[in-house]
Amino acid sequence: PFDNLIWHRPRVQRLFGFTQVFEAYKPAARREHGYYVCPLLADGRLVARADLASTSAGLTIHQASFEPHAGPEAAARFASACQTLATTTGTDRVTVQADAADPHTSAALRKALR
Repeated sequence: PFDNLIWHRPRVQRLFGFTQVFEAYKPAARREHGYYVCPLLADGRLVARADLASTSAGLTIHQASFEPHAGPEAAARFASACQTLATTTGTDRVTVQADAADPHTSAALRKALR
């Protein structure tokens, strides 16, 4: 949420049609996308959001959502970005929390992570 690409909300909205809100200070029940949400940039478009956690057990996807314009390849791009992040943090394990997304999105992510 503090990346130079997205910290200035009006610019992100103007360039990408994407609204990024830092939800960590909201009560859990009022969070739409998760505690610490990272956007996914693919082919010059912000196409997804993820609430991720890295531990010694690996990278966990707590919550994931795709933008309406993300396209059919979004799950594969999302999974690839998560695998890259996991490797960067010293692990090769990426798991999707049971309630991370709607059933269709969760299934697509799990399939892409195989």
